[in-house]
Amino acid sequence: MNGGQFSIMKVGGMMKKIISILLALCLSGCTVLDSIDTYNNEYNYNYKNKETYTTEENQNQTKNGFTVKNSNESKDKNETNNNQTKNGFQLAEKENKQLKSLYLFYYDQLSSTQKAVYEDLYAFLQKPSSMYYLKKPAKTQDFFIAMTAFMYDFPEAYWLQGYRYYSDSQKRVTSITVSIPEDLETKMAQVDAIANNVVAAVANESDYNKLKYFYDWIINWTEYQENECDQDYTSVFLLKKSICAGYARAFQYLCKKAGLKCTTVRGQTNEPHAWNLVELNGQYYWIDVTWGDPVNDDGSQSLVYYYFMVTDELLFRTHISLNGQVPVGSYEKIDVFTFPQCTDNSLTYYAQNGAYFDTYDYYAIRNYILQKLYENPYQEISFQIGDQASFQYAVEELLKNNRYITNIFSEYFPGRYYYNAITKDDAGVITVQIVS
Repeated sequence: MNGGQFSIMKVGGMMKKIISILLALCLSGCTVLDSIDTYNNEYNYNYKNKETYTTEENQNQTKNGFTVKNSNESKDKNETNNNQTKNGFQLAEKENKQLKSLYLFYYDQLSSTQKAVYEDLYAFLQKPSSMYYLKKPAKTQDFFIAMTAFMYDFPEAYWLQGYRYYSDSQKRVTSITVSIPEDLETKMAQVDAIANNVVAAVANESDYNKLKYFYDWIINWTEYQENECDQDYTSVFLLKKSICAGYARAFQYLCKKAGLKCTTVRGQTNEPHAWNLVELNGQYYWIDVTWGDPVNDDGSQSLVYYYFMVTDELLFRTHISLNGQVPVGSYEKIDVFTFPQCTDNSLTYYAQNGAYFDTYDYYAIRNYILQKLYENPYQEISFQIGDQASFQYAVEELLKNNRYITNIFSEYFPGRYYYNAITKDDAGVITVQIVS
C-alpha cells in the first residue's frame, strides 16, 4: 500500500467578534442623570447621582412618596396610576397568571420582593408608556436584580434598554421612564410574522429537531455584522444581520414561541459574549448560535455544530458564565443566579450522527471513517472526542506520530492520494477530507 500525503491545518479566524450584550449595558447606565446610548464592553458600572433629580418638583416627590406638589401633570399621572392599581386588580391577577405559565428561568430565582418588581415590569410590557410607577417602591439592589432577570427572560423588552429610574428619600426606586420607539408596534408585528412562520415550519417535529431548525435558520438567515440594534432580536429578524446578543435573543424568542425552555446567558470568551441554555427532557444543554456561524479566513461564513447541545465540559473550555453576577453599585457585583449542570452528551450534533466518542478509540474511529468513505469518499468527515486529554492524544497518534489516518484511508484508496486534516481543539473535533 502506498502511504497518503497530508497536510494539517489549524482552524483560524473562525471565531466571531463578540461585543458586550444588552443587559450589561442596560445596567451600566440606569442612572437618573444618564440615559443609555452606548454599550459598556468592560462591564464597568457607575451609579453616582442615581437617587433623584434636584428640581423642586422632584424634591416634592421625594418628600411625599408618589404625590408631587406644585405639578398638576405629575399629580394626574400618579392619580391615574393609583386608580389603575385599585381598579385593575382583576387584570393584574390575569397578567400574573399568564406570567407564571411561561418558562421564566431568572424569575424563578428571585425573592418575593424582587418578583413583585418583576411582575410590575411585566405589566409595563403589556401596556408600554413613557413613565411607569412601581406599585410598591423597591430598594435599588432589588430593582436591579429584578430588571436583570426580566430583561433576560423577555427578549421582546429590548426597548427598555435606555430606561431611567427615580428614587425616593429612602433610596427606593419608585418609577422608571423610557423612550418608546414610535415604530414599536409595527416592529413587533413584523418580528412576530417572521417568527411565527419559522415556528410553523417545524410544528410537527420533535423538540430536538425544532431546536436544530431554529439554530440552522438563524445562521442561514443572518450575517454576522454590527448594526444600530445588534444587541436585540429585531436585528436578526428584520435586518438579517446581528452579533452575539441578537443571535441568542432571537433563538430564545423562537424557542418561546414553540413552547421550548430556553434562556439567554451573559458571559465571557476572549470578549464579552452571549449564548443560550436550553432544557429538554429534564436535562440541560448549552447552545452557542453565534459560534455556529463562524467567519472564515476568506471572509465567508459557514454552519458548524461545535457548540450545539453541548455539556459543561465542552463549553467551559472557552466560555465563562457571568449571568450569576448582577451589578448593584459602582464596580460592585453580587452573585445572584445559578445555573444547572449540563452533563448529558447524547444530544450533541456529533452524538446524534454517530460521530461522538467519549475517549479515544482507534478502531471505533476507523470504522466510522470507513463507513463515511463508502458513502462518499470526497465528503468532509468530522468526529468529536469529548474528553480533552483523549482528544489531544488522538491528534498526536492519528495525525502526527504514526499517521494512523493514512492507514485508514489506504484501506479505501489503494493508490496515491492527498488529504487534509483540520483540528478544532477547543471543541474536540477532527475533520478529514480527501483532496480530489
